[in-house]
Amino acid sequence: MRDKPRCGRGETLIANVTIALLATIAGFITALWILLLWVGDGVSPTDMEGDLDPILGARDQPAIYESYGPFIPMPDHLRTHDQMVAWMTKELPKLTAEISNPRS
Repeated sequence: MRDKPRCGRGETLIANVTIALLATIAGFITALWILLLWVGDGVSPTDMEGDLDPILGARDQPAIYESYGPFIPMPDHLRTHDQMVAWMTKELPKLTAEISNPRS
């Protein structure tokens, strides 16, 4: 009787070839999946938040701000971070105090 061809630690040649083929197929499928994720991400629109955020519409902005009470816009002349922080810490509390306690 002929012995089966053996490789390594007593494993048969067919088992080694089967494992090699399965590993190759799994690697190919994984590479396709990663490529699909990479290319598919570039196809999707980059600004998905615009569909979910109702404040971005020009018509909706006043309605949303008016529905939650008074809205105090930041002045347009403020350009630097320090100017904005100074306005928020000095002027904004005065404005909100006037709104919450109107003088008769």
